[in-house]
Amino acid sequence: MTKLPVKALPANDSGRLLVRLNKAYRAGIPRYGIANLSNAENAKSVKVLVLGHDDGSAIFMPYDIREALGVDKGGSLNFSITKVRWPGKIGWLLKTPDPAVHVPAWLALMSVLLGVISITIALCE
Repeated sequence: MTKLPVKALPANDSGRLLVRLNKAYRAGIPRYGIANLSNAENAKSVKVLVLGHDDGSAIFMPYDIREALGVDKGGSLNFSITKVRWPGKIGWLLKTPDPAVHVPAWLALMSVLLGVISITIALCE
């Protein structure tokens, strides 16, 4: 478990659902990796997009993720972070509230399904 103070995201990241965390605390999760971030004090967890940050003395996250984890800005978060495998990544893509992420994901899923239906119809004839 790691305990770091919680800070708001930098201004250029406003409106994005991501966490900025120094590479030393990311448990091998790559930049733009999807991770399960868990609050050890209340057992709340959330899947998040993880980016890096040069400041190794804090974890940076937006209001919505802080609320999901039950932590206040300026407070401390005792957390664990684990890598999410590809089925969890697909689930995150389809369920995230960010329309810039979930709309393209749903369109891609519908395209794949229509392709499978088209191939099935072509093979049946």
